[in-house]
Amino acid sequence: MNEQESVAREMTAIWCEVLDLGADEMDPDESLFEVGGTSLQAVKLMTRIQEAFGVELELTVVFAEGSVARLTELVEADLLAELDALEPAEVERLLREEAQNG
Repeated sequence: MNEQESVAREMTAIWCEVLDLGADEMDPDESLFEVGGTSLQAVKLMTRIQEAFGVELELTVVFAEGSVARLTELVEADLLAELDALEPAEVERLLREEAQNG
């Protein structure tokens, strides 16, 4: 599984947990409100996404961009931007660490 699939899978799991839905009930292109979500669940989603991926996410983004697919894209872009900002030595260290941990 590549990193994009990993982010998408984790994002779907978060949505299913917060919205109490089965994975087969989730359409990645439907908005939070289209699947019956509430404002309180939007706050929970935002918090869980921030905890899972270590990214800052505004509640207004969850409302405006609120689908699994779109939020996955935003999180992936944020994570890639963080990687791009790393110094080459830090990248090498992380790659070695990843190789050692498998």
